[in-house]
Amino acid sequence: MRQLLSARLWIAIGILLVLGAGLFVVFTLTNGESSPVLGVPETHSIDLIASVSNPQADAGWTVVNGKTTGQASPILDDGRTIRIIPNTPGEISCTDLTTPSSCVLLADTLGGAIVWFTLLPADSVEPLTRLELPAVVDMLDAGNLGVLTNGWIVKLATPTKRTCDTATLTLREFITMFSPDQSKSILDLIADEISEVVCI
Repeated sequence: MRQLLSARLWIAIGILLVLGAGLFVVFTLTNGESSPVLGVPETHSIDLIASVSNPQADAGWTVVNGKTTGQASPILDDGRTIRIIPNTPGEISCTDLTTPSSCVLLADTLGGAIVWFTLLPADSVEPLTRLELPAVVDMLDAGNLGVLTNGWIVKLATPTKRTCDTATLTLREFITMFSPDQSKSILDLIADEISEVVCI
């Protein structure tokens, strides 16, 4: 009798453990992974950089709650037309979506599809050659890629020019010496890479 009760007890405990583990997995998949860690920016590998020469979009096209409403098919400065479908994650800080070359597109792509994008205001009128971006705070891929303060990962020029009154021997030393609010990076829109870091 004791052995029977003992076996039933262990079976009941096992069932409760399995149910608890199942609930934990469901909770993690539905809540835990969809919420970014506070204070840590989401990373985006920027592999498409272009000035928008003809911004074509549905009326009222915008980003709401981090995703697009409607569709856009902007024509880039190299003549390509890309599609940004509804519900594409992104952000828009360029306020002039009608004037040619007033916005610069930076995007994270998968194949030919845009998986995330940002539209930034151009720093100057045509011809666009450079764009100011946040500071480089780290390097990846043996120094070929720079990680920006906002989590964007952008190709670095070799070498990357360092402009400051305080001399530094390497880009790594520059990053270590200047905090993110003490520097900025310059994106070369011809070469599609960060060509310079500047202390401010």
